[in-house]
Amino acid sequence: MKKSSLFLLLMIVAISLVGCASSQGEEKQPAAASSSQANELIFASESEFAGLNPLLEETNLDAFLFRGLMRFDEHNVPVNDIAQSIKISDDQMTYTITIQQDVTFHDGQALTVDDIIFTIDSILDDENGSYLKSDFNHVASMNKINDTTMTIQLDEPFTPMLDKLTVPILPKHAFEGQEMRTASFNQQPIGAGPYMFEQWDKGTSLTLKAYPAFFGTKASIEKVIFKFIPDSNVRALQLKSGEVDIALLDPNQVEELSKVEHLKMYEVESADYRGLLFNMKFPIWQDVTIRKAISYATDRAGIVKGILHGYGTEAYSPLQKHAFANSTIEQYSYDVKKANELLEQAGWTLKDDGFRYKDGQKLAFTITAPITDTVRVNMANYAAEGYKAVGADVNVAALDWSNIVIEDSEAFMVGWGSPYDADHHTYSLFHSGESSDTSAGYNYGSYANAKVDALLEEGRTTVDPEKRKEVYMALQKELAQDPPFAYFAYVDAVYGINEQIHGVKERILGHHGAGFLWNVEEWKWNDR
Repeated sequence: MKKSSLFLLLMIVAISLVGCASSQGEEKQPAAASSSQANELIFASESEFAGLNPLLEETNLDAFLFRGLMRFDEHNVPVNDIAQSIKISDDQMTYTITIQQDVTFHDGQALTVDDIIFTIDSILDDENGSYLKSDFNHVASMNKINDTTMTIQLDEPFTPMLDKLTVPILPKHAFEGQEMRTASFNQQPIGAGPYMFEQWDKGTSLTLKAYPAFFGTKASIEKVIFKFIPDSNVRALQLKSGEVDIALLDPNQVEELSKVEHLKMYEVESADYRGLLFNMKFPIWQDVTIRKAISYATDRAGIVKGILHGYGTEAYSPLQKHAFANSTIEQYSYDVKKANELLEQAGWTLKDDGFRYKDGQKLAFTITAPITDTVRVNMANYAAEGYKAVGADVNVAALDWSNIVIEDSEAFMVGWGSPYDADHHTYSLFHSGESSDTSAGYNYGSYANAKVDALLEEGRTTVDPEKRKEVYMALQKELAQDPPFAYFAYVDAVYGINEQIHGVKERILGHHGAGFLWNVEEWKWNDR
């Protein structure tokens, strides 16, 4: 009896140990097959592009296909790239540029100063409607000295000029006899970057291949495939299965995918904020009191905790992540009582139905958000529900991008922000001359404030760093007093990547995780 009892006991222990080992194995995801066998990188792209001309549209392919005179380094500081040297005159008005002699476009033709002049002229040409025009408004003239030397003459000092010279250089010869907006280049671009265009299967994917004659670091990964996957859940599933090698994740996906054996998570700080754009074309937003009340009624802490899962920070300024950040301005901390007081003072009376009215008009508006961006939709729904506490009847319209016209939306969930010069994503967003009705700028809400215009213009032309900081501190104060947006949160970017990829260099990112691929030519598979 004793022997058989001992035997049974040992059998039970052995079975339980096997069961434990088995369950532990189930928790760990098996390593997926990677693209390293074919030496290619498959990127899960959130959306497809209308075109690939960097003067007409921002995409995340610029670092692959193109190069500029300057390039942002890992500290987001502009350094020489195509430019061999740039000498600035004492009066800050003349830039003498010498370029490298071994730079060629993907069709083998040499890049010369003619191409640089053509690129800037094309930006300034109103017929092209480039969103970059305001970046070069202070260019008075350009002069070619020889194929590798030129000068740019400004009409007054323009401090962000080196930042602006990161603009991709386009080949003049590729546009001969064609209008820029309809040129074949826009679908089959020719750049001077580490990768060249190979194939675009509309609706499915876009393939780039390494350019062997690239003047800089030659790409190690032979092909990069952008796979268009608008659904964030599908992107996450394909990253988990190994069908794609890299994807930008929604915050609620990070915990689960962190457990997948073949993946590595990169949580990267960004200057990328989300907020509610007030469209000034609509009478409701002409009253600054309502804009302030909505700002006070926004539960930013709840958004960061509940929607971003802690991957972000509360936002109150477009320059909050910049060296010129002004922390002394009104931050509109969550204060429903104060919001209600403001609305009462402005004559908005609370009725029995729980909503406010003034002169027979109900305090009501609709927030538009892109349906494929679940984070923005969730923020809009959360905020809309919270605004009931101040008597506002708010609806959310989650629409496909094809059905969205931001400048026609009553209110829109925006995503902006830049880690570069303070002029970037401030002038084009808030200067009245950048209204989408009159230019290709990003002032979709038709915001107009004479003080803001003057400060944005002064900030561009002020050379002394301390004086310039004072200008942008004052700008933030004025934007807080007359808010164009209700700022919600800065969103950290979390990328999931196949752990076999190395060479990634992190830096503070721009909107929608822009800039993570900045040094992709240095990326390698571990077995290569």
